[in-house]
Amino acid sequence: MVYYSKIAIFDLDDTLYKGNSHIEWLCWYYNTSLFKSILFKVIGKCLPAIQHIIMWKLYNNAPMNSKANFTLPFRMEIVKLLQEKKKNGYHIVIVSNAPKELIRNAASILKVEFINAEIGKKAKTFKSIYHFNKLFVCTDNKTDLDILKISDSSIIICKKKDYSFYLKKLSNKNLNFISKEELND
Repeated sequence: MVYYSKIAIFDLDDTLYKGNSHIEWLCWYYNTSLFKSILFKVIGKCLPAIQHIIMWKLYNNAPMNSKANFTLPFRMEIVKLLQEKKKNGYHIVIVSNAPKELIRNAASILKVEFINAEIGKKAKTFKSIYHFNKLFVCTDNKTDLDILKISDSSIIICKKKDYSFYLKKLSNKNLNFISKEELND
């Protein structure tokens, strides 16, 4: 286990990145927009396990060199926040559900550490590696409640209509929001 007094966790997809790296990679590699289609989104809502299996099977069947340098544009507003946290003595870690190679690519550019964690298991995975006194989290995912619950402060990127969801689920937390409607993308 590694100890840092202050750690800042950043999610990758739709937080640091302007988009979902797994879906964008699938669209790029297979030269299709199918993975962004309404049909695929409906499959994700109704049968998320099936969508997950499809995405990972197609990703894992592709050659490793096709994943080696794939990146998306960063949200500079969030990268500036990351740099600010780094200047203020935070150890920075990207914790994401994205494929490991895709997280590694972003972490390499930003010169930070990274962890790949299953959906809903970010806190468990993170706490098995790191020990800390103070934790900051920046994410856009409702599935990140576990890591938000152990944070001391956070910034959540979401639509204004979703603020109440987080405020209800995390009522005793120091939450701050960045509205997706107001992001400078």
